[in-house]
Amino acid sequence: MRRVRALPLVSLTLATLTAMPGCGSRPAVWDAEPIAPVAAYGLDGALALVDPGAERVLMAPVQHDLTLTPTSLPLRRGFAGAATTPDGQRLLVLTHGDVPRTKPTDQGPTLAVLTGGVAPSVADAFDLGDPLSGLAVDPAGSFAVVYPSAADLSFVQNPNELSVVDLTREHGPQNPTPLTLRSFGGRPQSFFFTPTIRVPGGPRRLLAVLTDRDVGIIDLRSPAKGDITVRLSSTGEKRLPAQIAVSDGDPTVPDDARLAIRVDGDPSVILVDLLPVPPDQAAHSAHDFRPTPNVVFAGGVPSDISFVSTDGGLRLAALVPSQSALTLVDPASGIATSVALGEPFERMSLVTSVVDPGASGDVALLWSTSSSSIAFVALGSTVGKPYKSVERLQLEQPVASVIDVPRPNDHLKILAAQDGQTFLVLDLVARTASPILASGGGARLTVAPDGGRAWIIAPGAPFLARLNLSNLHPRNLTLGLDIERVFDVARQGGGRALLALHGTTDLGLTVLDGDQPSLDTAVEYSSLLLGALP
Repeated sequence: MRRVRALPLVSLTLATLTAMPGCGSRPAVWDAEPIAPVAAYGLDGALALVDPGAERVLMAPVQHDLTLTPTSLPLRRGFAGAATTPDGQRLLVLTHGDVPRTKPTDQGPTLAVLTGGVAPSVADAFDLGDPLSGLAVDPAGSFAVVYPSAADLSFVQNPNELSVVDLTREHGPQNPTPLTLRSFGGRPQSFFFTPTIRVPGGPRRLLAVLTDRDVGIIDLRSPAKGDITVRLSSTGEKRLPAQIAVSDGDPTVPDDARLAIRVDGDPSVILVDLLPVPPDQAAHSAHDFRPTPNVVFAGGVPSDISFVSTDGGLRLAALVPSQSALTLVDPASGIATSVALGEPFERMSLVTSVVDPGASGDVALLWSTSSSSIAFVALGSTVGKPYKSVERLQLEQPVASVIDVPRPNDHLKILAAQDGQTFLVLDLVARTASPILASGGGARLTVAPDGGRAWIIAPGAPFLARLNLSNLHPRNLTLGLDIERVFDVARQGGGRALLALHGTTDLGLTVLDGDQPSLDTAVEYSSLLLGALP
């Protein structure tokens, strides 16, 4: 293993020289005590370390020889949060600036967009009106929403004030777009971005804002128009929206897109048809579509919902654990049928594109935190065959979580068992579940973005294992320091690297070959923050 210690020594020498008479003043970052905890984020081609005390983001691309070439990018004061875009190409960093602002030169709140890779840079910065701490990122990477959170301590706060940022356009007078939700006493709890769907007026994407009592729908093509509120009760009763599902319906029909809203603890599901605005109301409406809610009964309190394709057409599927059943509701008529499952499953995921792309209906994978089995439900064979459509696979214990695997191994899913040390590699095509066992509890598994391998660690211990997802062969290593987190990133010139992070303040880092990890070729950095100071 190569240990890199020259960088901190050089930095300390330069800092000492600049503090000597005639050598200028010492950088202020050296006087920042104590060192604040550093937030780490894995990008596609670099590790990003947000260092609030030094007012910078340290981007660390990995070279082909596993060495790092760190670049320090400026960060405004008042770090509030950060998130990567789903493609791993950008890091979004939210800062408050100076609070309170007492002079014109004080920094204001900003959402900065940073890129890693060959030439790390601050690609754009969006000025915000208020120092807010909530950040929601579009799964497609096109939008971000900045909103108030419980961490905001402003003297006066409007909890329904949002800023919608279009990440596909540069900052400007109309970007970000500030707006205030039309409120009936609620405040935002979560956000749901739809894919592009056809609604009256043309295709567009919508943002559903789930408050603690209703749902606001925002047209992302024109967020300045404000939201359309879908109230979940006609009597003023407080009903908490828990989940949103979306269907584009028939892609050739412009007015059959719809949403479904699952309400916490309620056996009813709200179906919301996105219909044209009546001609006599068009002149007074800012929008060209109108949400029209209808209530359907799921046969019990559902734990998960999804629109699915069946041999009978489009249906809303609702898992009802109390009935050990999957309820299928025709959204056009509201008529419901039930598929008996034999066990109380809680969650579902559609796996049709992997297991049977040409099927007449969807195939759903079901699992539960209370049942020690999983099930496959073939929704193309439900009519008249409710029992033959369910195929169960018995496990040793219930599933705590399900981890997706990207291509080329997207036919796999990894099931994390509740004991914290057992992982099952589920082959969706072969319908097999291969166990992978870690010693002790608290093991954590991370799948590489290229889908070729998974990494298993026990945070706070020096143990590391690389699991080859092609043959399920684990390779175990023991590093010199305890591991907190790992990041699988692309390295310059091709190949992958594994970065094992040690500590949360004066960081250490071990860089290994992602394809052939070995202590012989690994590079170990100590005091990374000191060594990479500009």
